[in-house]
Parts: sequence; structure tokens; C-alpha cells
Amino acid sequence: MEIKEEEFGGVLVVLQEGDSPRAAPRSHRWMITPEIKSWWEDPVGAMRNIADHAICPRMSAWFRRMAKRGEWRLELHLAYHGATQAGFWFTAPGIRGAEVAPPVRRRLPKYLPPDLAAYYRLVGHVDWMGFGAAGRLVGIANHESLKAYRYEYHGDEVNPAHTYIFGWSPCGDMIVFTKDGRGGWVDHGNGKVHLLGTARDTVNWVYGELMADRCPDYFYEET
Repeated sequence: MEIKEEEFGGVLVVLQEGDSPRAAPRSHRWMITPEIKSWWEDPVGAMRNIADHAICPRMSAWFRRMAKRGEWRLELHLAYHGATQAGFWFTAPGIRGAEVAPPVRRRLPKYLPPDLAAYYRLVGHVDWMGFGAAGRLVGIANHESLKAYRYEYHGDEVNPAHTYIFGWSPCGDMIVFTKDGRGGWVDHGNGKVHLLGTARDTVNWVYGELMADRCPDYFYEET
């Protein structure tokens, strides 16, 4: 077990194979939920299960590569201001690693299209930039409606009240899905909407970037 300073302030506890979760300090031990415990018993098996049931090919490929060639550790994060996060950091040669949380055992929101409902039955957050930084697909508790942001949305047409943020780039661009199952990006600088197809297509694109050892980001071309 390691205890060290978080990059952006706070205390990180790292547990690896052979460590006992009971050894974690009390300040962090409560983050080891039943869901975390179930993955701790067999993290590689958990990755294989996700690969077998993934909603798209590149998601399946990323988790399968992690299961076959990856390394893992459990990370328990506690920021000085009280924010917390827990998940398994997976890394493998030639692809980009990420911290993955198990799915939360709670009723899924009714606004989720079927593909994303299936996705969130497999995983919680997937964080490729690290605790405290933007760059992730968020868990179901952290979706926000585009209606909360006062942009003049343009580009591909969406209803902001029925469009939800489920991820972020490091610079603050938003990965979104619509209630009717479309998905893509929104430029945080000017509100331009660029859809990539379906929500499933968008998840596939994100994992494709991870498979290519890149940080998922969208580069806008002005027209």
C-alpha cells in the first residue's frame, strides 16, 4: 500500500495485488464499497466480463487488452476540499490507461437511451486524465443537461433540455448524448454541436482514441 500526495492537493491511497483493503486508513476505507470489493476479488475477470458484454467493438478491444496484457491498482482519492473518487487504474503497453469504477447499484435514469443504459450496467466513470483534472466519461450521478449552460447552441440541432453531458475533454469541451440516442461533442467556447452519430458511435470513438494511445479530444475546424 502507498499513501501519497494528490497532484492537485489531497491524499491518495494506492492498493495493489497482495495488499489488504482493511489496511487502508479510515479516512479512505469507506470508499471501498461492495462494488469495489467485488472487482477487487478478480479485477482481470471484471475486465473480461466488460469486454464480453461491451456495447461497441473498440470498448470491447480496450477492456480485452487490459485483461490480457494490463496491470492494475486500486486508487482511493480524497481532496483537501472533500471531493472523493475511487476506481481501478488499468494500464497496458501501447494504449492509453484510465481509472475505471464499477457500475453503481442504483436505478438508471429514465432519460438514458438503451445503448447507454447497457453501458452503465457495466462501468461507472472512466477517467483518463487523473483525479482533479478534466478528461473522462462520468458516472450516472454526474450527468448535466445542456440547458444548464447558457450557450447559443448551433451546428447540429439538439434540444438542450433533452441533451446530457456524459464526458469532458481536458480543455472543457463536452461529450454529450441525446434522449433519442444520438451523441457527439459540444465546443465549450462557442456552443457548437458536432454529432458523431449515435451514443454508441460516440462511446466507440472515445475508446478508439484510447486504443490509439491518444487523449479523447475534439479538434474543431472553422467553416
